[in-house]
Amino acid sequence: MLVFIRKFLFFISIISISYCSYSSDITFTETVKNVTQGGEVSTLIEARPGDVIEYNIDVLNSSESVISNIHISTSVPQFTALATIITCDDHHLPSALRCQVITSDGINQLGYQGTIAWQLFGKLDVGSRARVSYQVIIK
Repeated sequence: MLVFIRKFLFFISIISISYCSYSSDITFTETVKNVTQGGEVSTLIEARPGDVIEYNIDVLNSSESVISNIHISTSVPQFTALATIITCDDHHLPSALRCQVITSDGINQLGYQGTIAWQLFGKLDVGSRARVSYQVIIK
């Protein structure tokens, strides 16, 4: 969702995460950073047309058992487009996980607008965190 307040843009996005677990102690958070303006990582930012925004989605396993088959999905926010190709950044994923990026039309390229999904294969151990991220440019 895009919200205009005093000529600034504020982005709110909806994330869906599914996983296999027998516990409910799984936490996910989304943070955002204005890369262009060099802002701090936050849950809410100010941005202007032409700014590059980075979204980070973290999954923390605080349960007493490993989780597997993690599927994270979101959409490129309205009035934005991908600023970079989405990759599975290995330094944000534990070594026990591997990742596949899926888009609604199968194309992962600059300018993409639509649904993004990360399928994480393997297991996320107790106390471990996994992060996926993507960058958009505001139109």
